[in-house]
Formats: sequence, structure tokens, C-alpha cells
Amino acid sequence: MHPLTFIFAGPSGSGKGTQVELLRDYLKKKTPEIPQFHSYTGDGFRAFMQGSTLAAKLAKDIQEAGLLQPEFLAVKIWAENLINNVTGEEHLFIDGSPRKLAESMVLDSAMTFYKREQPFVILVDVSDKEAKRRLLVRSRHDDSEAEIDRRLGWYQTEVLPAVEYLKELPRYRFVKINGEQSPTEVHNDIIKALQL
Repeated sequence: MHPLTFIFAGPSGSGKGTQVELLRDYLKKKTPEIPQFHSYTGDGFRAFMQGSTLAAKLAKDIQEAGLLQPEFLAVKIWAENLINNVTGEEHLFIDGSPRKLAESMVLDSAMTFYKREQPFVILVDVSDKEAKRRLLVRSRHDDSEAEIDRRLGWYQTEVLPAVEYLKELPRYRFVKINGEQSPTEVHNDIIKALQL
């Protein structure tokens, strides 16, 4: 097996982070000789906002206002992550990007640049009702009903068009998985769909 690329998408509460970890564990056992790299934009933003620059302060203000970060900042964070870490020998897992159409276009250029052949786009699909139920059960500090509704609204208006853009490009392999199952069932469906 050659190094593979997986771009995970789904609304908040879909369990995509869990599915990234389950797939990583699966591939560690199946292809222990191939290293892995996980690019998670959320962690990058959190680290960035700890800084003392004007950009860090403005990003923190945007976060505290419950707004979506601008594309250029998201691209800067994950692009630096790829530039500093990708060797071309690893399975690559991308989680938290793209979140807007313009970002999707830049991500596609990065995949072309790194010669990542036929990346998988894995959409972990759950209804807004189920996502909201899960997020309320999880009850993180930023998971008020209004904030959850806002994030799910962004998913529909911003993230889905970005994912749809990649889906329409013939070099991507698009897989839509029913996320309203147990984590194990979702994982098993992903393995079947990817034919790994």
C-alpha cells in the first residue's frame, strides 16, 4: 500500500474526530511501516490564539464573538503544518479543513503540490437534530444552544459547499457515511467504503 490521504468532514458532533483516530489505529496495525501525520486545524487555531500578535488578538476576538475565522488564517495554519511536517512518505489525515469554498480551492492546490494521488473525502453525515443532541450531551463550555445552532448553520452554508467542491473534482474519492450509528459501526462502514 502507498501513502494515502484522508480529508474528514462533517458537522460538529458528527464524531469525525473519533473516526480519524479509529482509522489511524487501524492503519497503524495494517501498515505499520507507513508513518502518519494528522493535520487538525482546531488545535492550530487554539495555539495561534495564545500568541501576542495583533492577528492572534483579532482571531481570539472572532472566536469569543462566536464567528467563523477568515479563510486566510485557516490556510496559514494548516499550510504551515503541512510545509513543516509532510515528507510524502506518510498517510495524511486532514481534519477541520476545508471550512469555506476558497479554502477548499487552496487545499486542492496543496494536494496537487504534494502529489497526493486520489485523496479520500470522508463525509460523516448526521442530521442537525442528532448533531445538536450529541453536542448538548457533551456540554462543553462553548456549547450553548445558540452557539450550536450557529455552528450547524455555518456547516450548511459554508462547509458543505467546500466539501461539494472537492466531491466534484474527479481526482478525489468521495465517501458519505451514515454517522448516526455507533462509532464502531461508522468505522466499519468507512473501512468497507475505502476498501482497505
